[in-house]
Amino acid sequence: MKKAKRILANYDARISKIDIKPKNKHTKVILSSQMYHEEMDQKEAVKLIFVDVAAIDFRMNYFESMMGIEAMGLYEVTDKTFIERLVKEIFERRKEIYLLEGDYNYDEDDEADMLNSFDEIHIFLEEKDSYHTYVQNVDAGVYIIVAKDLKISR
Repeated sequence: MKKAKRILANYDARISKIDIKPKNKHTKVILSSQMYHEEMDQKEAVKLIFVDVAAIDFRMNYFESMMGIEAMGLYEVTDKTFIERLVKEIFERRKEIYLLEGDYNYDEDDEADMLNSFDEIHIFLEEKDSYHTYVQNVDAGVYIIVAKDLKISR
């Protein structure tokens, strides 16, 4: 039933800084962290650099709650159905939040309505096999990043 593989055993992934560099399809996300390196028995500074990011999702719970951290690592989700559902959900959430924030005369039946246009989601769906989904449980929740590549800098 396992649908993810651990790609980094980091055991104590507290994120000290998140740097998002928006650039359409070439968006980059850099997570700076102190991670416990088991073989060296010490913490080390690590940067996770996600390249060509299509979607980011943060789910936070009570800070300092350790629920979920027992997963002990950065994982790549291999379940393509989960990935597609997640990206669609994030695109839909943008529309939902837009409608909450503004006075917009939205017509869900009008195909030409800006909020009914999913050109960007279609671009992702055409290229979805070139994307990876990375998941990290941390002491305050979980982050999920859909990107074409990941570079780890120690």
